[in-house]
Amino acid sequence: MKKFVLVFLIISCSSVSEEDYYNDDASAYKNINYVTITNENTGGGSQYVYVVSGFSQTNIQICYCDSSCSKEVLEVSTLQFDENTLSFRYKLSPYDEFTTKSTIDWCTKFG
Repeated sequence: MKKFVLVFLIISCSSVSEEDYYNDDASAYKNINYVTITNENTGGGSQYVYVVSGFSQTNIQICYCDSSCSKEVLEVSTLQFDENTLSFRYKLSPYDEFTTKSTIDWCTKFG
């Protein structure tokens, strides 16, 4: 009986791949044109703008950050946002794998 339980546990544990724990629910992500994340603090802060190539940056909404904030703009080929998890993912080129980031604890605007 002990051998049966041990074999059952090994088979059960091995049937779940490590990838299963890290896969995002792709259906929850929706295509967007931009996402901005801002983390303002005393004496500065950080602001990141992820924008789909070809989208006009004049239409982007950004959270307030004073003049001492650093600002970085990253042009991407694909951009998606999941409103349930407050995560977004992007591809720099169409052939890249998605890179996923969280917007929790950031002032976030997207569209």
